Amino acid sequence: MLAEVATVIAVMKGLNDAIATLKETGGHASGLASVMDKYARANESVQDVETKYVGRLSVKDSMQIQIAKKQLQTFNQQLKDMMLMQGLSADYNEIMQRVEDSRLAHEKELKRKRLLRKERIEFAKTFGLIFGTAFIGFILIMGTILIVF
Repeated sequence: MLAEVATVIAVMKGLNDAIATLKETGGHASGLASVMDKYARANESVQDVETKYVGRLSVKDSMQIQIAKKQLQTFNQQLKDMMLMQGLSADYNEIMQRVEDSRLAHEKELKRKRLLRKERIEFAKTFGLIFGTAFIGFILIMGTILIVF
């Protein structure tokens, strides 16, 4: 789990460096494509960690993921500003629509996984209760048979 969070932080650092480079070079189209690629990878890595460790992140890891999500929002705003200044608003809107579709699908998947995890826990509790009751019943029946005979 720690390795995945470290990967997210490394990807976020790469994204931050790419945006800084993009600001220095004036934001050419190839630079924007590179930044968008890094943004997409950072977003996917955050989503992958959330999906893989749903409900099991430590407080420290959860905070780091939350900070990474906040940084992604900040980077998104910076990218929007740069692309709008270059007259690429239609491209930005199309890219962000894809990102939004991905985010919605991710949240839907997280809800589904949380529900499945809750159902598995409930099933395990029910199974344990039934098994425990059957075991105690078996012990009582065997004890009664031993006392009678």
